[in-house]
Amino acid sequence: MLSIATKFILTALFFNRCWASDVNPRYVPHYHVYPPSGWMNDPNGFCVYNGEYHLFYQYNPYSSQEAGVAHWGHVKSPDLIHWEHLPTAMTPDQPYDINGVFSGSAIIVNGTMYLLYTGNVNNPTNKQVQALAASKDGISVDKYPGNPVIEGADLQPNIRDPKVWKNGNLYYMVLGNSFDDNTRGRALLYSSPDLISWTQESVLDESDGSLGNVWECPDFFELDGKYVLLFSPQGMQATGDKYKNLFQTGYLVGNFDYETKLFTPITEFRELDHGHDFYATQTILDKFGRRIVVAWFDMWEQVYPERNDGWTGQITIPREFSLTEDLRLLQKPVKELSAARGPQLYSGEAQAGYTLALEAAAADIRVLAPRLQDFELLLESENSTFSIKYDYKKGTVTLDRGGDDGVRRTKWRPDGKLVWQVLVDSSSVELFCGEGEVTFSSRFFPNGGLKIRVGDGSNADDLTVYKMIRTIKAPGDN
Repeated sequence: MLSIATKFILTALFFNRCWASDVNPRYVPHYHVYPPSGWMNDPNGFCVYNGEYHLFYQYNPYSSQEAGVAHWGHVKSPDLIHWEHLPTAMTPDQPYDINGVFSGSAIIVNGTMYLLYTGNVNNPTNKQVQALAASKDGISVDKYPGNPVIEGADLQPNIRDPKVWKNGNLYYMVLGNSFDDNTRGRALLYSSPDLISWTQESVLDESDGSLGNVWECPDFFELDGKYVLLFSPQGMQATGDKYKNLFQTGYLVGNFDYETKLFTPITEFRELDHGHDFYATQTILDKFGRRIVVAWFDMWEQVYPERNDGWTGQITIPREFSLTEDLRLLQKPVKELSAARGPQLYSGEAQAGYTLALEAAAADIRVLAPRLQDFELLLESENSTFSIKYDYKKGTVTLDRGGDDGVRRTKWRPDGKLVWQVLVDSSSVELFCGEGEVTFSSRFFPNGGLKIRVGDGSNADDLTVYKMIRTIKAPGDN
């Protein structure tokens, strides 16, 4: 049997081989988390441990073409922006998780990082159970020998993605589930005195048939005096400009009583992001008391060029949540993003047709424009044009990355002048409107150089562009 030290060395050698030879860097991001090679999807185990941010993710180290059998990849950061790749944290090596170490979360108790996750088994029938693991050093992970901690025999085959927190003397867990012959999704609440013995307490909420057939990656937290149930429903039907992605991510806001364990929604379901590529969110309450959210910056069944480059998937920029008086979530990039900001490339007025060429497709773009006029910002390359447009008469923002199903649109009017922040990073764009009332997250894959251009008939009172520097190791870097 291999010692832990030998396993660590072999994993490190595997990492170095992947970095050195297997990844084409053309679309690799400069300041977003992405896998060293292979496939990445859902963020997992987001936490603060020994003063550092840790983020795990669903990972196939063997192929960038498919999700495969899920492992847990791992990165850490001192500031949410500078990220370091760590060895694979968990592999599917037990009878209860042999077909995948599926998504889960982390909680820190007395200096130990505990990980709750879903173990997936495909044969002889599909079965999902909840399992416990622990780390004493934030690197090596040991699975609990008494796993699984929740069998869920009467809740199969879709019961997954535990998110865990503590309130008072009890630990709580929210789980995604399907019911009614797998035609409706819901979120289940559990409690435990010790992270091992769990009791089902209530159904936080469930689909009436219009909110999908299974709810994935649920999260539940207090924010500004209300409670937010955040989840990713599958199987929703598109309605006009809403719900156009294959799967969605959105939220309900309401009231919750820890005595009765009942959640009472007081808002309708709202999409959290309006772009093409945003799914499987996870949040933490960080050391500064901020509610920080990240998401998988991709979408199921999208086949992007990076798959042939040896890597697939990335994570959105961490965003800070706040809640408006009318109970809508605002999202703003964390202030630490300024650490990725390099030289200022331009600042000043920009008339229609103004063009700025970027040395690399990594920029932080700020726009201030009159609210009573249309405005369009374009990102142009040899093979594609990416358009972001505000229509002041209709009160809409439209993102168009071209190609089939290229358009995403939603309602928004600025309060005062039009204010946009646009984050460009090699193969992605994130748009933040105003104070974060509306966001779009979409991938795009420009060839050759990238230019920023102010659209015809548009004028910016101020256009400020910063070059963004590398904050995560590039393929081939030592």
